[in-house]
Amino acid sequence: MSTPQPSPIYVVDDDPAVLHSLCFLLEGEGHRVEAFDSGACVLAAFPGPEPHCIVVDYVMPAMDGIEVFRRLRALGVRAPVVLMTGDPGATVRRWAGEIGLPMIEKPLAYEPLLAMLAAGSIVPGPETSP
Repeated sequence: MSTPQPSPIYVVDDDPAVLHSLCFLLEGEGHRVEAFDSGACVLAAFPGPEPHCIVVDYVMPAMDGIEVFRRLRALGVRAPVVLMTGDPGATVRRWAGEIGLPMIEKPLAYEPLLAMLAAGSIVPGPETSP
């Protein structure tokens, strides 16, 4: 009998280099990873099995990471979401804080994300209105 695979981590970023490097890092740590190059692509994965968590870039064309988060919650997706941003200004921090969205900064410091995963501190957030 085979052991069931853990749920994957979804990584969403429009920058191919960041997407590839983050996926490579997480896979190297033993995680299953699925990559998406836009918010629309990750939203199209639902309904479907919930991932372990979703790591989403803040600045992307057509739909930013906060909007992706809101639409995921509107779809009933309860998976935890982590926001990546190269612009950790006060406004983005306030918006993320208001909806309970943890943030990691770019250029990516991988250690905080790995520490959150190892500690189990990435948990489903509260429901938000779209």
